[in-house]
Amino acid sequence: MKKRENKVIFGPTKQISNLKYVLLILLFSALPSAIVLILAYDIIYIFLHSFILSVSLSAIISSTLGATLSTYLDRYLMRRGIRPPGIRKKEARTKYIISPESGQPIDEKVIKRYEKALAFSDKESENYVAELAMLGMMYLQNAVAYDNKDLYLRAKECLARAEEAVQEKRVSFETKMLVDNLRSRIETYKYRFGER
Repeated sequence: MKKRENKVIFGPTKQISNLKYVLLILLFSALPSAIVLILAYDIIYIFLHSFILSVSLSAIISSTLGATLSTYLDRYLMRRGIRPPGIRKKEARTKYIISPESGQPIDEKVIKRYEKALAFSDKESENYVAELAMLGMMYLQNAVAYDNKDLYLRAKECLARAEEAVQEKRVSFETKMLVDNLRSRIETYKYRFGER
C-alpha cells in the first residue's frame, strides 16, 4: 500500500509596499546605524587620535549593525505574515512533507522553531492560522511516531484554535484545506489514542 503524503507549503501571505518598507528600514536600521557611526567615531577618535582609523572602524561597526538590524526586520515581518520586497515568494516559503503514516518523527528543532514563530505571529493574520495547522500536523506526526498521547492532545488543541480562528476571519482556500486536513488526520488516529 502506497504511503499517503501531504506537502505543506507555508510562508508569508501578504507583501509590504516599497515605500513602507523603505520607511521601516530608515527608522529601524539606518537611523540607529547613523547614531552608532557618530558615537563610535567620537569614542574611537578620543582613544586613537587617528582620523582614518576612527572613520574606518566606526564605518565597519555601523554597517555591521545596519545589516543585522535589516535582517532582523525581514525576519520579524515574515513572522507576521508579510513578505519584504526583494525576497521572492519561493524563497520566503518552506516546504515540509508531513506523513503521520510514515512513522518518521519531525525534528524537535523544527517544532521548537514553529512554536517560537507562533508566539510572535499576529493573531489577526492568515499566517497565524496556517502556523497553527502546521504545528498541529507536526505534533500529530510525532504522536504517531512515538505513540505519545500528550502530543496527540497538543495536535487537537492546535486544531481547536485553528478552527476558532477560521470562523473569526476570512482565510484563503489553501489555509482552510490545511485545517481540514489536520481535522481528518486527527479523526483517523483518535481510536489509536483511546478516543471515540
